[in-house]
Amino acid sequence: MTERMDAFYTCVSNTLVKDILNEDGEYSVRTTRQDAEVKRLLGSFQQDTATLIDTLLAEQLAIGELRESAYFRAGFRLALELTR
Repeated sequence: MTERMDAFYTCVSNTLVKDILNEDGEYSVRTTRQDAEVKRLLGSFQQDTATLIDTLLAEQLAIGELRESAYFRAGFRLALELTR
């Protein structure tokens, strides 16, 4: 069941979620602003420090994706249970 849920999650994430987020002007503004701020922040540090911060930010993104996937799985399981 987990493999099917992962495949379904990937499909939903790549289509519905992206469409929903692209329709939201606030999301676009915030992500653009955040990207610019991260570049500015990394540019103000020495290379070693910038690399450490970049690694930390990448880890934070990965953790967020894992949480998002877990929320999706929980919702999917709940939906399956409710349809029984």
